[in-house]
Amino acid sequence: MSGILKNIDNIIFDLGGVILEIDLDIIKQGFISLGFNQMESGIELFKHNPIFQKFEKGEIEPQVFRNEIRKVCPKPFSDTQFDEVWNSVIIGYPNKNIQILKELQKNYATFLLSNTNEIHYDFYTELLKQNFGIESLDALFQKAYYSHTSGMRKPDKDIFEQVLSENSLKASNTLFIDDFEENIETAKSLGIKTIHLTGFNLADALAQSFT
Repeated sequence: MSGILKNIDNIIFDLGGVILEIDLDIIKQGFISLGFNQMESGIELFKHNPIFQKFEKGEIEPQVFRNEIRKVCPKPFSDTQFDEVWNSVIIGYPNKNIQILKELQKNYATFLLSNTNEIHYDFYTELLKQNFGIESLDALFQKAYYSHTSGMRKPDKDIFEQVLSENSLKASNTLFIDDFEENIETAKSLGIKTIHLTGFNLADALAQSFT
């Protein structure tokens, strides 16, 4: 990768759908296998469920989250069965994305800003260790922000403001990359430059932004 992003000193990355490959269709089928019907199994339903948001903000423990899902599931399931389905959305890290992050560290202050949860965090951290020998995503960024440890989540402004403030970042010199439009809109409202990533093509999106 060559060239420099115009007037950009800092890059904030989302994780799922940007760096980490995910497949929402797989988890949908997984929820159907647990006993949910077609309408109940969509990730959008869970995304806007208060229990899901509480779990992402670290307000409830994994076991509480599993038990809350049990309450609305027609069939019983074990913790192991649930975790397998819950983690099935995560496909893995393309090697090129890890290389991109390593390369960008040489010229930019890079940050991670992820809506995530404890079960997923443990799973994708182990994948990183097994496949790349990297102990955690923290090693690939100046600082990583996770919703379940910060108590805040996108698209709320407070988590963006914390990243900017704690690291003395100038919004106009900062680029944010995410695959959800609502998160992009919040970043834009704060004066942050953005790339709305579609199609999981990080390398192509960055290449178009380089001069």
